[in-house]
Amino acid sequence: MTETLKVGLIGCGNVVSYGHRPALTTLDNVELVALADITPARRDIGKEWFSLDDNQLYEDYKDVLAIDEIEAVCVTVPQKFRRQIVLDAFEAGKHVLSEKPISSIPAIAHELIQASESAGLKFGMVHNYHFLPEYRQIKQMITDGVVGDIRVAMMHFLGVIDYPGAVEYQSDWRHTMAAGGGVLMDMIHAVYLSEWLMGSQAEQVMAFVDAPEYAHREPVIEDLALLQIAFPTGYVSIHMGWGEGVGGVDITGSDGQIRMRYKDYQTSGFNQPVELYSVDADWKRTDHAITNLDTHMDNIGRSFTHLWANFRDAIWNDTEPLATAKAGQRALELALSAYVSGVTGQVVTLPLDTDHPVYQKGIDGMAELEAWQHSKTKSVGLFGLR
Repeated sequence: MTETLKVGLIGCGNVVSYGHRPALTTLDNVELVALADITPARRDIGKEWFSLDDNQLYEDYKDVLAIDEIEAVCVTVPQKFRRQIVLDAFEAGKHVLSEKPISSIPAIAHELIQASESAGLKFGMVHNYHFLPEYRQIKQMITDGVVGDIRVAMMHFLGVIDYPGAVEYQSDWRHTMAAGGGVLMDMIHAVYLSEWLMGSQAEQVMAFVDAPEYAHREPVIEDLALLQIAFPTGYVSIHMGWGEGVGGVDITGSDGQIRMRYKDYQTSGFNQPVELYSVDADWKRTDHAITNLDTHMDNIGRSFTHLWANFRDAIWNDTEPLATAKAGQRALELALSAYVSGVTGQVVTLPLDTDHPVYQKGIDGMAELEAWQHSKTKSVGLFGLR
């Protein structure tokens, strides 16, 4: 084990500014020594953010992989570009921390996981919501049995703010087929959190998938997804949408309930949690403290710092990171299965069969499905079904 984990950054988009930047400039024993981005303007921005020299900046990611002292790379480029980068990183003997989602295609996710296992290298996901204070506290309350066994969890993400991507690349890339999906794929945080909070893997999903927010644009991806997910011992509802809707979490247990809400009535990821309480079987309320920092963006930065620390320790101690690539593949399959349900009008069993067209092609495989005649997803022309 080295005293400092030397890392490279491949891609320098907006997520780096508010997430990886505070982590990599403050975390002990982790040092960014090289950065690659195909866009000169983003390299210049990264140079300033991380106080790098010109000889630490690269256009070609392979130049970063060729640096012997680098033990791990963080891949933040859009998902359609990740496959070869991640494969080349494992071939070069580097551990990989990947932005979410792991891919837009489950078959590729599986390929990447197999490559990491064959190389004996760590493959972690940027599932930073594991480390936000509200979810850490809710998870601990569930573990402590505050409300008994969890029966139903409702995750409200109906106020997702549709921030554009980096203008130097393509500001609207999240609204294209290349993104692999719309708001649900972009905010896949809710999907992996559902598995983590329930403590088990999803078995079935049914969903309605629509695009009322941007109907005037003739959208190709969704801006509203309403999911019902069955787990071995309970259920999760995810209500996801770009807009100005409800945010928060409501959990019903065998012995009470947990409720959490955000400042200014906003949604997870866009403001601080301000209210967290439980109600016991006698209908008595108990408020629970939330370990907020001064601002919402401070909370976000801390979540990335804790995620990076967890990934560093997984490398040094030869343990699994909290956010594994296998969890990333399960989250991807669940999100895509919700799309399948929206198209077919059927409950979808998980995991997807490996010969399923969506397993093999992602949303491009939707055209091979038999659509339900009343499918909103098809009637508004999402996923190439227009």
